[in-house]
Amino acid sequence: MEKTERIEIILNHHAGSGRAQKACNKVTSFLKQIDIPYEIHLTKCNGDGQRIAKQLANLHQANKIVVIGGDGTLNQAVNGIKSSNYPDTALGYIPGGSGNDFCRGIKLKTKDPVILMQAILSLKEPRMIDVGKATSKDFSHYFINNIGIGFDASTVYYTNHSERKEFLNNLGLGTLSYFTNLLKVLKRQKAFGLDVNYQQHQKHFDSAYVVVATNHPYFGGGFAIDPTASPFNHHLNLVVVKKISTPKLVKLLTRLLTNGSHLQDKNVWHIEAEQFELKNYTEQHGQMDGEELNQHEFDFNFETSRHPFWLPIKNNA
Repeated sequence: MEKTERIEIILNHHAGSGRAQKACNKVTSFLKQIDIPYEIHLTKCNGDGQRIAKQLANLHQANKIVVIGGDGTLNQAVNGIKSSNYPDTALGYIPGGSGNDFCRGIKLKTKDPVILMQAILSLKEPRMIDVGKATSKDFSHYFINNIGIGFDASTVYYTNHSERKEFLNNLGLGTLSYFTNLLKVLKRQKAFGLDVNYQQHQKHFDSAYVVVATNHPYFGGGFAIDPTASPFNHHLNLVVVKKISTPKLVKLLTRLLTNGSHLQDKNVWHIEAEQFELKNYTEQHGQMDGEELNQHEFDFNFETSRHPFWLPIKNNA
């Protein structure tokens, strides 16, 4: 194991209702044992992860930057790095959130904090992983998992504002919190108009209901919205589900949860492309990597990018 000068830890100690803090405690105990210095940079409010990551990248030191938190914290760190003077600075990641879809998507085989820290220290070269980029007139952001509009974004909104979220997270049942609020949204979410431009084609929907641009299969803590998506093929996937009756939607969700055959349903449309644009025509909830986007009309251009990560995965996992 090569000697590392210093580990810079970006910690969201609230992530996973304390799970990230516990992971950090294990990591720092291990670093003390092997006599590697570290510093913990706490995120205390929204946007801190981005600010801290940018500052650390701008120092351009040999120190390795490691994020301990959920997908939202990693999202902020990636965006901080990308906006720095050294946008290709590699990031280490130790999951501590309630969903951890990024780890599922890249097929990370272990989530043990100490084993991951050992790997981060021993890796000589970072692994390249695709990330998505969404831009509009006044918005430019990278995402590691997906951006959703409509049904799934409303579910994220109600989950984040649920009184039971922390209780279920403490029991290790974060996905159940998402699922229970999904049932609530079934009664509230309305259809909306949507245009998609891709590969010199345009597709119009009068009654879009679920819209997810995704970098890998998972959202919502393990739901495989598009099993064909991959963070290693330099493409993004887009899934659009039309508004259908509640019984039909429940059947569709059952297929999503069991065998992925929902993609063959006549009410589901999906594409895989390097770039596409989408625009909707009524104010909708939006989510990016499980974090809320303000409720508004969306007019986004999506494209792929890549970023180096200190993670023990194959380059073509």
